[in-house]
Amino acid sequence: MPSNLAYLALYLWPLVVIALFRKRPLDEALAWSIIAGYMLLPLFTAFDLPMLPGWSKQLVPSLFAAIMCYWLTLSARQAAPVRVPAGRQVKRQGPDNTPREFKVRRGRILYWSLIILLFASPIITTLTNGDSIKIGDTFKSGMRLYDGLSLDLDLLVSVLPFFLARRFLATNESHVVLLTVFVLAALAYSLLALWEVRMSPQLNKQIYGFSTGSFRHQVRYGGFRPVLFLYHGIWVAILFAMASIAAMSLWREKLGKAESSRWLMAGLWLCLIVILCKTATAFVVVALLLPTIFFFSVRLQLLMAAAISITVLLFPMLRGADLVPTDRIYSTVAKIDPNRAGSLETRFENEDLLLARANKKPLAGWGSWGRNRVRNEKGQDVSITDGYWVIVVGVYGWLGYIAQFGLLGISTIFLAFNRDRLNLTPATAGLCLVMAGALINLIPNASISPIIWLVAGALMGRYQTAEVTVKQRNLRATRVEECSSEDAPKSYPVTARRQESDESKRPLHIRQPRKG
Repeated sequence: MPSNLAYLALYLWPLVVIALFRKRPLDEALAWSIIAGYMLLPLFTAFDLPMLPGWSKQLVPSLFAAIMCYWLTLSARQAAPVRVPAGRQVKRQGPDNTPREFKVRRGRILYWSLIILLFASPIITTLTNGDSIKIGDTFKSGMRLYDGLSLDLDLLVSVLPFFLARRFLATNESHVVLLTVFVLAALAYSLLALWEVRMSPQLNKQIYGFSTGSFRHQVRYGGFRPVLFLYHGIWVAILFAMASIAAMSLWREKLGKAESSRWLMAGLWLCLIVILCKTATAFVVVALLLPTIFFFSVRLQLLMAAAISITVLLFPMLRGADLVPTDRIYSTVAKIDPNRAGSLETRFENEDLLLARANKKPLAGWGSWGRNRVRNEKGQDVSITDGYWVIVVGVYGWLGYIAQFGLLGISTIFLAFNRDRLNLTPATAGLCLVMAGALINLIPNASISPIIWLVAGALMGRYQTAEVTVKQRNLRATRVEECSSEDAPKSYPVTARRQESDESKRPLHIRQPRKG
């Protein structure tokens, strides 16, 4: 039973968000609002309203961050009106804590196709699951349109950080800010994690009055796994794994500067916390991706992240076709830790059962309320849903899977294959690796979080609002110089020529064309 303090924290968090946006730049305030809210607010505490999402940990940080972003942007437009000449687009100059005008350059068709599919898939699922299910003593009623709209609202709350990050965290500078906020929050969180490693996971119960899960699941190797204010110790471990990758990416970004050593020490500290979390998946993510940051170039880092994203996008197909070597993976783990091998075997067996169930309705899935789970003749649930991918395939089918995992991973792929002309920095490559680590963890676990959607949105925004290529810049510079010459055609507008001349003065490192 949540205590009064749990509800008080939820109702006071909007004031925290407002204070952040009034005191800090917009991109930094947005990152702190989402990340700190995810780390600190209580689970299982909500005030439900009919036909509306519950006032909960998932809703409050994202909703009020969106309100403040909209208010600051609207205020900037009213305070600094700009006259736009016909046929031209001029970026607005707002206050320091407000962004410039957002302009999508590429990927619009695919992006909007995934968005439409994301919110259309629950409706299609509802329309194809109007029949009731009765197995033994268990009865599941058919889905109604109300259920589809409710699923859409839940999805909207989940992906709201994605939309905000796509709009306000789309630049290289914002990527550095996002990584910095994430690492600083994780460093502070690590002190609480050390306390629970030593004293047992009790902070949530002592502060908010309830435990988030079974205590026995957090006992591992003669010690404890920290849970803090999240759902499970696995969620905490993958959080620190992603933060360690972020810290090392900042080290690469600041390499050659005095502050780089601080980020290196922060990354090593967070790696130690990952080891103390005693979670195999998080350790595998760190062991796989950290050497990539240390020894590979930005180009190879992006290619590694893209390869992981493609593999995860195709994973249900590979798993269904028996192309994933589960037997070999099991035998390898059994040689290292027989106990973990037994847990892994259980996961594989349940994935086979759930995938067979999902293949009966592959397009739109079975819907919510446990309709996707496997039951015996008596109606008892005999399945365990661990991986997020198998949950999405079972509930929403391939339509929902393509939409959700497409939004999570497709921008990493596009950035990798356009790396040369987008001039990507180590910070953006580091965010791609953070996303790759999160996608790896979504195969065995269901630890989807607002931070993952925030990173995905920042990468999507970076790809869609990327500046023009070097070739296009040179072409523009050539055109400006030709129009500035004495023999420029009289039909060319003087206003446009002056504007392009002003644009050419921006420090874009344009190679000026040779004269004569």
